[in-house]
Amino acid sequence: MGLPFDQVVRQQRFIRDHPEWSIHPQDGPSFTAEKGDGNWRHIVAHPSLKGLLDRLDEIVAGR
Repeated sequence: MGLPFDQVVRQQRFIRDHPEWSIHPQDGPSFTAEKGDGNWRHIVAHPSLKGLLDRLDEIVAGR
């Protein structure tokens, strides 16, 4: 079963607006996102794409 269309569009929009982040599907419905920052690598994981995108929106907003 594929992802809901609105989540796919939201993921594409986030990547377009924040190209420093990459989002990767993991086993099952889990997803990770990572961003390189010089010598540092930031990794965020969540069991759903929607939850991951919610968290990434919080991170880029500085919350």
